[in-house]
Amino acid sequence: IAGDGETADLAMVDREGAVSLVPLPVSGTAASERRPAPAPLPPNPGATRADLGQAQPLKLNMGGGAMGRLDAAILDGRRRSFRELVDANQFWAFNGVVGMTDDPLATLSPGESARLSIYNDTSFPHAMHLHGMHFREVLEGGGLGPSRDTLLMGGGERREIAFLADNPGKWLFHCHMLSHAAAGMMTWVEVA
Repeated sequence: IAGDGETADLAMVDREGAVSLVPLPVSGTAASERRPAPAPLPPNPGATRADLGQAQPLKLNMGGGAMGRLDAAILDGRRRSFRELVDANQFWAFNGVVGMTDDPLATLSPGESARLSIYNDTSFPHAMHLHGMHFREVLEGGGLGPSRDTLLMGGGERREIAFLADNPGKWLFHCHMLSHAAAGMMTWVEVA
């Protein structure tokens, strides 16, 4: 804690000690009450939103894991029992398929909008992460949440996201809990 006229240091601390990154001069006294939040920034005039009315509808059903209802899924082109999937350490699935596929979840044209309905049919939370583009959650009533690239979904939840395919390429969509991705929770979206 630093007082008026002193310096507070923003530091990085590791096993070898602390390294000062930024010295911050302190002036005045601490606030005795919580200050109100700052006013929100105005909308970004350069940001283009997905057109929900013209959006391509997509579906993603997540399955697998302990306590789940997945009894079988496709792995390496062959339908396998859940026991076989566990033995292969590949027990999470998107739309009944485990792991990366040759075909994308969707192929979108640049400038095309997509609306992805996601159902977490597992007992576990999953942090769903899209590379290359940002999305907005479609809220109850049709409004849009803030722009983001990751959505945390609880077990049994149904959520929907919308995004504008504004970045050409092949983009990974996966559970950001990397052990889940390594065990099959990966797919991709192509913008071409």
